[in-house]
Amino acid sequence: MDENARKLGQNPESGPGSEQSWHQVADGGKPGVQETAVNIKEIIGQNLKAAREAADISQEAFAEMMGISRATLSGFENGHVAIDSERLVKASQLLGKPVADFFKQEEETLALLYRAAEDVVPSPSVRARFQRLCEAYRELEEIVGVADTMLSPPEYKYSQSFHSKPYQFAAQVAQSERERLGLGQLDPVENIFKLLDENGVRVFALNVDQDRVFGVSGFSSRYGPCILVNTENTRERNIFTVAHEYGHLLMHRDLYINPRPTEQKDREMEIVADTFAAHFLVPDTGLRDLFNKNVGQKNMGAEDVVFLKRHFRVSAQVILRRLRDSDLIPSREHDEQLERLRKAEPDKTKEFAPLTMDVVNAWRESCRFQHLARKAVLSEMVSIGKLAELLGKSLVQVRTLVQDWRKEMAVVSAV
Repeated sequence: MDENARKLGQNPESGPGSEQSWHQVADGGKPGVQETAVNIKEIIGQNLKAAREAADISQEAFAEMMGISRATLSGFENGHVAIDSERLVKASQLLGKPVADFFKQEEETLALLYRAAEDVVPSPSVRARFQRLCEAYRELEEIVGVADTMLSPPEYKYSQSFHSKPYQFAAQVAQSERERLGLGQLDPVENIFKLLDENGVRVFALNVDQDRVFGVSGFSSRYGPCILVNTENTRERNIFTVAHEYGHLLMHRDLYINPRPTEQKDREMEIVADTFAAHFLVPDTGLRDLFNKNVGQKNMGAEDVVFLKRHFRVSAQVILRRLRDSDLIPSREHDEQLERLRKAEPDKTKEFAPLTMDVVNAWRESCRFQHLARKAVLSEMVSIGKLAELLGKSLVQVRTLVQDWRKEMAVVSAV
């Protein structure tokens, strides 16, 4: 609980409170002390409204969910009426935010960018969970003492007045990023999760039970660039999604302004991000080199597609697209091969000749977020209860996790 919540002299989550209990914050509960300039009703109201809007819930719909009138909710959000603790707890549960967050001043919301190519966007609960993880990541950095030690990737701002060919621009950005990250123009990206994790991007992989939701990205000056990937999809899709969202963070950073999901439908922007991802994962020089050495100019077969896709760790569709766009195969052959793939694997949830390497779990074993969590709790910088709050897990789950970590450290210490 933060300082404002403690000043109430009670836990807001413990039960109903009165309007008077919120007013006590202004003077710390001590008579004769002048009221501070900050009005706690306004702080809570502003945070309540921001959380509701971030969840894309209308005031009318949220009032109905809360079991109150729209006028009452408006009074809460405008700071004209103090919300009691029972209703605040209910709001926190509906919006997926800890009660303490409603007391924070100058709370910065992670701005999201939604995929225009999809009719479905992550649900309010998924977006709220993503926000909490980004907040937890930052808080762990501050607890451990490594906040602001990693620089965010550069911004390659696209401007129509200076760049008349957006797709060519995206390909050039991909080439520049490969050079900046030391990848060169020949080799595949071994593990894009690990690569971005080590270079200032906060990556999270979650199981999201929501069809056609592949991922989402967010950005703010406080939390930096953040990417959420839905691991319910194939490994190839996860890899491409990370690269796609990374392209947005590089080229469209000024568009992270949290509009309503239905209002953001710039499909050209999505094609630009796809173009970046395709060239970043499958560089033109490397593809040509591998193709000439191992495939040649005779008719390309399915075994060649499998060889190339597994080398670059992408889907068969991405490889065929890159071969066509690089003029290594004609459009006719691209279409024929694609049709064969569709017949061979009609289920869109599966991948033709899937990758055997699980890059997500390989990255999770040593990802920075988990390291910070381990370090914080094993060094007794945070309690198990606080870590459970940060990770969004139950106390039982985190206690078991910490016990496993301690056993590992005990084995290491005994060697």
